[in-house]
Amino acid sequence: MGPKALEVVIARRELVAPEHVELYFSHPALKEAVPGQFAHIATVGTLRRPISFSRIGEAGEAAVLFRVVGRGTAWLAERREGEVLDLLAPLGRGYPPPDPGRPWCLVGGGVGIPPLYAALGKWGRGMQSMATVILGARTAAAVLMADDFRALGVEPTITTDDGSLGERGTVLGPLRRWWQTHPEGQVYACGPTPMLAAIARLKSPGGRLYLGMEQRMGCGVGACLACVVPAAGAAMPPWRRVCSDGPVFAAEELRLD
Repeated sequence: MGPKALEVVIARRELVAPEHVELYFSHPALKEAVPGQFAHIATVGTLRRPISFSRIGEAGEAAVLFRVVGRGTAWLAERREGEVLDLLAPLGRGYPPPDPGRPWCLVGGGVGIPPLYAALGKWGRGMQSMATVILGARTAAAVLMADDFRALGVEPTITTDDGSLGERGTVLGPLRRWWQTHPEGQVYACGPTPMLAAIARLKSPGGRLYLGMEQRMGCGVGACLACVVPAAGAAMPPWRRVCSDGPVFAAEELRLD
């Protein structure tokens, strides 16, 4: 089933961190959504905004969590319970279900954290002992969803650039240690491209790595080519469209250097 034009009613709005808002809604078509996919949300006077799902329920309950960075997201952050949103959803390619037999590490930075929470919420039952969560942010105030991960039974490892919470530094330190002890493990990562490129350089040869890309988009359906990233390998097209070929890619599909 492909993406659909949906109208959804906001059921709940939460300010989860400074300048970070989460909107809850539901629609039967969202039962098909996969963690890592996104909704392309209409805003006033600007292009639609692509925002990954932070929560996906079995009956079509869903949520999106975003940071206010411009006119479109500022307008969206002002929406309240009972208002209607215009979505194209679900869009893109999400994460594959994890292999239950492999240790699993979810690594997120900033607004790359919410789709990883959606993945643990959908697939994490019974895998708590196999799952590791590493969350990165600039400061303690910007760490997202740590309590949500705890509610699913996984205590996150937290890093902050300024050392105000958890380990001082980036997610690379804890992830490097994790790869050393779990060389055959599977990693789901999401965050800024420089972070993902650094994570890809750490990958264990025997492990699996899936990268959720953050990219500016136009159409959201693969037509405008505004969101392309370089592909790896001569057999691949020279560019991959983040909106439709991704936003989740196996690390070996991309050239991020």
